[in-house]
Amino acid sequence: MRLDEIILTYLDYFNKEKLPYIKCNNCGYVFYYPRAICPKCLSDRLSVMESKGEGEIYSETKFNDGKGEITIVSLIKLDEGFTIYANVIANNPSEVDINKRVKVIFKEVVKNQKFPFFTI
Repeated sequence: MRLDEIILTYLDYFNKEKLPYIKCNNCGYVFYYPRAICPKCLSDRLSVMESKGEGEIYSETKFNDGKGEITIVSLIKLDEGFTIYANVIANNPSEVDINKRVKVIFKEVVKNQKFPFFTI
């Protein structure tokens, strides 16, 4: 599968409100970011899989825009074993912390295209 095909597959998954990831059919390594070869063994025998979309926060950074708006960017470890950088949406930013369980949600960021976010 070529990289552009993988990216289009990801975008299709997002619009169906599903979180994809890639599993290497050679070594079993799992990763999120679209790549045409496995970063561990360099095999091109890859499969796009569907995550349950649940995991826990590994690290988090809160950005304050000075007007009271807080954006939270976290490194999230999904239950399938891969990690993803994503925004975490919370009514109370103080609830967002390391090891907190999160679940994926999808928001339309640009017209007709959804992207993954996480919530507690």
